[in-house]
Amino acid sequence: MEGKREAETSATAHKGRSMGREQGLDAYLKAHNVDIGAVATLEKREQNEIYELEAQKVFALLERAKHTEPLKEAFDECETHLAELEDWLSVFSGKLSTMREDINTIEERNSELETSSRNNGILIETLTELLGELKPPSGLDAAVSTFSLESEEDTAEVIKAVTKLKEYRLQLKGDKLEPYASMRAVREQQEYCTRVSSDIINKTSAHMKSALDDDAMNIINKENTVAQMRVDWNSMHERVHKYAALIEALGAVEERTVRLFLRVYCSSMNPLVRHQASEAVSCVRVACREGNQPLEAFEKLVITCFEALVAETDFMSECFTKSSHGDAARFRCKYAYEMRNFIGGFEQELLNAVDMISAVDPLLCVPMLGITAQTSLSMVDRENDALAAALLACQTRLQEQLFKYLDEHKSDEHGDAADESPVLNEVSFPALLIPKFEESFEAMPDDVKKPALDATYRKLFEFTFSAVERAADDDPKRGDVIRIANYALLEENLSAIASRLEGVVKEYVGAAKEARKIACSAYLSSSGFGPALDVATHLHSKLMSGISAVELPFQPGCGPESVASMLHTILSSPEKAVQALHRTMSQHMRYLSPFLFADVWSECTEFIVSWFVFLESVLKRSPEYGETFACLPEGLRDMFTRSNRA
Repeated sequence: MEGKREAETSATAHKGRSMGREQGLDAYLKAHNVDIGAVATLEKREQNEIYELEAQKVFALLERAKHTEPLKEAFDECETHLAELEDWLSVFSGKLSTMREDINTIEERNSELETSSRNNGILIETLTELLGELKPPSGLDAAVSTFSLESEEDTAEVIKAVTKLKEYRLQLKGDKLEPYASMRAVREQQEYCTRVSSDIINKTSAHMKSALDDDAMNIINKENTVAQMRVDWNSMHERVHKYAALIEALGAVEERTVRLFLRVYCSSMNPLVRHQASEAVSCVRVACREGNQPLEAFEKLVITCFEALVAETDFMSECFTKSSHGDAARFRCKYAYEMRNFIGGFEQELLNAVDMISAVDPLLCVPMLGITAQTSLSMVDRENDALAAALLACQTRLQEQLFKYLDEHKSDEHGDAADESPVLNEVSFPALLIPKFEESFEAMPDDVKKPALDATYRKLFEFTFSAVERAADDDPKRGDVIRIANYALLEENLSAIASRLEGVVKEYVGAAKEARKIACSAYLSSSGFGPALDVATHLHSKLMSGISAVELPFQPGCGPESVASMLHTILSSPEKAVQALHRTMSQHMRYLSPFLFADVWSECTEFIVSWFVFLESVLKRSPEYGETFACLPEGLRDMFTRSNRA
């Protein structure tokens, strides 16, 4: 609708313009009295008028040019001046730009100089403060260069220097210097502190070792009484106390100080400790030579030296670490390496005494085990305590000597047959020795006797079990037979004793039974029933991993053909397989009594039958396996029973 209206408006406007032109043309024709039909006349008239107009314009232009020439010249001159002005302004603008850049550069430079000046002021102030913090304490180098510990005043001066060194080292690690920890100057001062502290520690330890070595050798070379030796020993303690304050001060500077000085002390005291132990061993030697109760001399040796060593470690704990007497055991465990160096001489002399007495009468090792066991009960941490380790080494040597004697005695009884038998002499030792231990420990108080017996029994059984495992490992071909025979005999020998003794004995009888079961399973795995047992254990592992019985036939190694091939020998002639196993075991276990062999055979029966019960239950749950094997578990058990009965 709107488009139509616009079209009508445009047509009306065009019509109006056409009418206007026509009216103008009519007025022109009327003015000049010309007919519209005389086109040539009209055209001629128009040309004349155009010529007249052009002539007028030319005349007007010529007239106007006369008047505009001066103006043009003025304009040209002005243009020239403007060009010169423009050139001058361009040059001036360049100079202004250069001046502006110079001004900006100057301002930036001034700003940098102000910042640099301010920073330099701060830096100078900081460096001045830093130099003050890095400056070593006065007199420290002099104290090191003129080091002396000959008098109490000298020692006080060294302690004073060490205190200054400690404060200086703390200052280097303080908050003020923490941001500058990586600076070379700070590192150099830290190295300086380490060097100075090392110099003081080395000089102090050398002075202390020299003095203690001299004192120890003087005591050893003197033929003093025990009382006089105790006086001399106390004088050594007093000397060490003089170093205590210095050691404490050095310990605050270097963590290794206490361990280092303790090592020096133990190294110097080791010959003296061994000398004292050797004096006590000489009494044992005299008693062994004269046949005058060497056991009493050994007991005196252990108790006397043990009490002296405990007292000495109490002193070291108090002197070197400022600990109370109750912390001596913890002290011995913490500094186990140093304590072993200190106690090593005592341990060696103690072993010498054991060898001497066992050479006279090996059975005296039994009561000596009681003595050492009772003494070791006061040890809190028997694994890390060096003093407990020395007693433990003594107990081990006593057992070795005792078992060596019993082993030789048993070997003489059995002759050459003992070489072929898988039964070890060691399995008979617990049953033989336990009553002797009970008799030897009878005089002890009840609260001491049971822990001492338990500790002794534990060592005895550990030795026996280790002997069985070592023999089995040394003979891989008969390893399982050795384990079965020996653990079965050990269990049989101790059955009566275990019925009246609780605790360690019953615990190790159970351990022997468990070890025998493990050995039986390993032995049967290599027998004719091995493939069937392998199938059963493989299926069991798959079921335990979450696979259902229906999925078993599709697992690797669990297919019907694989299972059938593994079970073929047993399924085809189960009774022959049982009889073959019985013949093999009878040959391997011929050293066992019939009753004990029957027990082992019964255990093997239950082991195999239980796996076959499991195997049958699994195969029945999956139709993929088809018919189960013909040998039912009850029938299999009867076969085992008949084979042994025959």
